[in-house]
Amino acid sequence: MSLVRAVKNFVKLASTPKDLWRSCLYIGDFKVGTLVGTDKYGNRYYENNDENFGRERWIDYAKGDYDASQIPPEWHGWIHKSSERAPNNYEFTVHKWNAQDYYPNYTGTDKAYKSYSTTKPKISAWEPEVKPRV
Repeated sequence: MSLVRAVKNFVKLASTPKDLWRSCLYIGDFKVGTLVGTDKYGNRYYENNDENFGRERWIDYAKGDYDASQIPPEWHGWIHKSSERAPNNYEFTVHKWNAQDYYPNYTGTDKAYKSYSTTKPKISAWEPEVKPRV
């Protein structure tokens, strides 16, 4: 973020210092935009067409951790510019086979899936024989 852009957005940003600090911590920038909508998880979606390409749409996640799997399917198309209309402006239907609720991505955590083998290992560890001392 450039200093000039940060000061310009800081002056435009009409919010509390708490919101400003949260924006700087979680987004890494003083972002200014219009609120487009909110999803069922509490994530807020913003847009500012004056920003550079690729930076004009962003999410303010409801939870402190940001995980891309928290984006519901109806908002996924909008945030990735597959659709110009936000899902709160039209009726969006999710097919039965796609209607899964959000669950977090556990990759790299203790809850991650760990496969196991049911076959006996071909190599066994060496067990030294210890004779009693006399």
